[in-house]
Amino acid sequence: MPNVELKRGQEVKEDAFEIRRRVFMEEQGYTDEFDDIDDTCIHIVLYKDGEPAGCARTFPEPAGSTRWAVGRVAVLPEKREGGFGRMLVEECERAAIEAGATEMCLHAQARLEGWYELMGYTRFGEVDYEDEGQPHIWMEKTISRP
Repeated sequence: MPNVELKRGQEVKEDAFEIRRRVFMEEQGYTDEFDDIDDTCIHIVLYKDGEPAGCARTFPEPAGSTRWAVGRVAVLPEKREGGFGRMLVEECERAAIEAGATEMCLHAQARLEGWYELMGYTRFGEVDYEDEGQPHIWMEKTISRP
């Protein structure tokens, strides 16, 4: 079993940015990966054997609400198939619950709908192409303390 550690906060932002550059820009071809949310969100990075392997972020959506968003979930290609994506989403949910959230939402690549459904998310609305012309969907989930 690999040594896996999850870290949260602005102090892991640079590791998160490097993962996002590799996955979203180099692998998937997105050009506009970073935004103002990065300055205020909770960044989460998963480290495998001390090396950054995946990332995500979470934040209230809209600001000040009990509805929080999961975003920018990415795992490096060579680190996939270890359940790391699920661990990152679950850590976003834990961070949001600790901050008082009761609901999560996300704007996912449409091809990942089934994967998010396995974690209890349900789709609402139609497919949109707001994110660089790629098909995305909105999903949501009610959360509570265990």
